[in-house]
Amino acid sequence: MSSEWVSFTDLLSAIVDNRGRTCPVGDSGIPLIATNCINSINLYPLYDTTRYVSDETYRTWFRGHPAPGDILFVCKGSPGRTNWVPDPVDFCIAQDMVAVRADPKKVYPKYLFAALRSSSVQSQIDNMHVGTMIPHFKKGDFGKLKIPVPARDAQRVIGDFYFTLSERITLLRETNATLGAIAQALFKSWFVDFDPVRAKAEGLEPEGMDAATAALFANSFEESNLGLIPKGWLIGELQDLLVLQRGFDLPASERIAGDYPLIAASGPSGTHHIAMAKGPGVVTGRSGVLGKVFLTLEDYWPLNTTLWVKKFNRATPCYAYELLRLLDFSSFNAGSAVPTLNRNHIHGLKYVLPPLELVQAYEDMARVIHLRVLENNRQVQTLTQLRDTLLPRLISGQMSLPAAEASIESILSEAI
Repeated sequence: MSSEWVSFTDLLSAIVDNRGRTCPVGDSGIPLIATNCINSINLYPLYDTTRYVSDETYRTWFRGHPAPGDILFVCKGSPGRTNWVPDPVDFCIAQDMVAVRADPKKVYPKYLFAALRSSSVQSQIDNMHVGTMIPHFKKGDFGKLKIPVPARDAQRVIGDFYFTLSERITLLRETNATLGAIAQALFKSWFVDFDPVRAKAEGLEPEGMDAATAALFANSFEESNLGLIPKGWLIGELQDLLVLQRGFDLPASERIAGDYPLIAASGPSGTHHIAMAKGPGVVTGRSGVLGKVFLTLEDYWPLNTTLWVKKFNRATPCYAYELLRLLDFSSFNAGSAVPTLNRNHIHGLKYVLPPLELVQAYEDMARVIHLRVLENNRQVQTLTQLRDTLLPRLISGQMSLPAAEASIESILSEAI
C-alpha cells in the first residue's frame, strides 16, 4: 500500500471561519467556542463557555457554520489542534480557528481527520508556523500542506480505526468524569449538606444506603461556632483531619522512567523508578499552580511544587481528596508573581469532624469508585498507545491492511 501526497485544499469542499474579528457576544443564546476548547487529546471539542451569540449574530455575522463531520482546526496559539464536529452542532466558532469540510468524493472524511493528527502532517504544520510569541498558521498556507492519501479502501480502514479507538477513549474519559462526580456528590451530601441527618430528623430513612450505614448518622442537629452541625460531631481544625507536607526535589536530569507517577502542582508529570510516598495519596499545588487536587491510589513521588498529605488523622484518602477540593486555595496565596501556598495558613482552618466510622464508610464506597477510574485510565493509556503507534505505520504503508486489521482486533479484544 502506498500513498499519494495531495495538497490539503484539493481534498476540501469548504473552509468555514469567522470574519476574522471578534463578534458581538452576550450571556445567552448560542455557545461560542474559542481555540482553548479545541485539543488533539479529545475527539470532540470541550466547551464550558460563558460567551454566547444572539440568533441574529449567528445568522448574519458568520460566513458559514460548522456541519457534523467537519474538522475544527486551530490556526493561532497552538496551530494544528483538531477536533471532530459532533452531530448535532450546538455551537459556533470564534476567530483563530476554521472548520474544514472534506470532499467525500476525494477523501474519506474520517481518514482526513486521522491524517491531520498524524506525526508526518503535524510536523509540516509546525514548520509552517509564523510568529514567535503567538504562533499562527495562515489559512493561505493550507494549499502548501501535503496529505498522504492511500487507496480508498485503505482510507476507510485507517479512518474507521482511528475514529473507533478515539470514541472508546472519549467514552472512558466521560465515564470517569461521571464517576468522579458521583463520589463528589456523595461527599457533599454526607459531610456538607448533611442530607442523611436531615432525613432522620424528619423521621425518614436516608436514601441510597443500607441500615448499618444509616445508623452512623445522627438524627438531630446542635448549635456550634460553625452553625448547625449534626449532634455529637466535633469542631476541630484541618490538621486534626490531615497533615500536609512539602514535596521532594527531583531535577529533570535525575528522573528515570519507571512504575511510579511524579505529581507536580499541575498534575501527573511523568514517572520515576522510585516512590517517595505510599499510596493512596492526596496532592495539591504549593507553588506555581494552586487549587488543583489529585488523588493517586498508587505509590508516588510528590514533587517540590506540591503539598502532599503526609498523615491522615481523622481523614482518609478519598475523604481528604474531596475535602481539599472544596478549599479556595487562591485566597491563601502567600506569593506575589508566583502563587505560593503556605501549609500553616490552612492547617488551622476550623472544620467539622465527623465520626471516624462514618468517614470510613464513605472511604469504602468512594474507593470502589476511584479504583474503577484507575482501571479506566489504564485502558485509555493502552488504547491511546495502540492508536498512535499504528496510525503512522498504516498511513506510510509500513503495515499492510490485513496485518493491521488482525493486530487491531487482537489488541482491542485484550484491551477492552
